[in-house]
Amino acid sequence: MFAELNSILNTSPDDVTQREFILLSDRKADASFLLHHFLSFYLKAGCKVCFVGLVQSFSHYNAVAQRLGVNLVQAREKGQLVFVEALKASAAVMLNESSSDVAQLFDYLRLAL
Repeated sequence: MFAELNSILNTSPDDVTQREFILLSDRKADASFLLHHFLSFYLKAGCKVCFVGLVQSFSHYNAVAQRLGVNLVQAREKGQLVFVEALKASAAVMLNESSSDVAQLFDYLRLAL
């Protein structure tokens, strides 16, 4: 997607470090393009990806990924992608309509932060 960014990071989909963890966080700037870049980059490289969507829905990320040549639905069906739709789940937790699995996820995130 971003050849210049890959060059700066000295990486390519053919040379990916396994078991790598990348956390992106932005406060004063919109870095969403990095989310889309890394999501498509690692899926194209054949890596397994766990993505926690806190801002947008799965359909949003899928629409952008398709423009980048990646189908998130197929990746999820193949077991290559686990998408935790925390945006939707957070509303259910606040309204006390969530399952115990969703509540445990947010308990874990609260403790981790």
